[in-house]
Amino acid sequence: MSSKKQIEENATLMNGEAKKYEKETFGKFLYNKENGTVLGRTAKSWCEITVFYIIFYICLAAFWIACLAVFLKTLDPKVPRFYGKGTIIGVNPGVGYQPWIKENPDSTLIKFNLRDPESWKPYTKQMSEYLSRYSDTNGTRECTGSDSNDELANNKEAVPCKFDLAPFKAAGCSEDKEFGFKSGSPCIIISLNRLIGWKPTPYEGGSVPEEIKDRYKSGSIAINCQGAYDPDKEHIGRIKYIPPEGISGKYYPYVFVDGYQQPIAMAKFDSLPRNKLVIVECRAYTLNIEHDISTRLGMVYFELFVEDKEAKKTDMS
Repeated sequence: MSSKKQIEENATLMNGEAKKYEKETFGKFLYNKENGTVLGRTAKSWCEITVFYIIFYICLAAFWIACLAVFLKTLDPKVPRFYGKGTIIGVNPGVGYQPWIKENPDSTLIKFNLRDPESWKPYTKQMSEYLSRYSDTNGTRECTGSDSNDELANNKEAVPCKFDLAPFKAAGCSEDKEFGFKSGSPCIIISLNRLIGWKPTPYEGGSVPEEIKDRYKSGSIAINCQGAYDPDKEHIGRIKYIPPEGISGKYYPYVFVDGYQQPIAMAKFDSLPRNKLVIVECRAYTLNIEHDISTRLGMVYFELFVEDKEAKKTDMS
């Protein structure tokens, strides 16, 4: 029978005739009653391919989870994988300031009216919230004399130094004094970004910059603020630094441990002009902090505008 069928097929091909196939409709593709298929596959075929893909994706997911687990084993949750020289983090800490209003993150303007308490309320609120972190002294210790955070890097049992806010309160830079805003002498917090393992390197001999020479203390980070441009330098007035030597070096190096309190300094602007904008440039000084105006490395800019005019009355009708 098979030989006869082959002969018939060969004859058909030689005569130029082709077997006529019935045209399949879309409906028949969805369900073919004659062949017992759904979407071109029988029930057995669908079961086989379903089992295959279930096993395939289980194996794929297991492989992905295994790779992720191996990768996570190489990470330290307390230390970045890459940091220091040659990385995007770098070795030069950035300088920041407060009050910085989160609701308006792109603005560096600190503007308030001496006759309108509501105008400085957002700034004093932000200052209070920022300093509230220092009220939790659990996991800290009193550091006096030569005590410092040096042990934190090598001793897991070491406890970080407690940061004392008393000098700021004594200088009138506290919540009960509204951080100087009420009197037109605002207190501005100056801080350094946290860099793992970074600590200040003291200036050697006579290499201390003139701007901070009379206030510099070996091992500390001195802060110096001035007007950004000549008109600003003329109008910025007296500045009081708290403490005078700046940020104490005993709170370094920074290590990611529970209870660590970031050290800060404050600059109190005692004689700002009224109704004039003053652009302020504050720099941090120690031997291993570089300054670059183009990238604002080692410095921070903000604007101060103290108004003294009749406050706008709200229409209560």
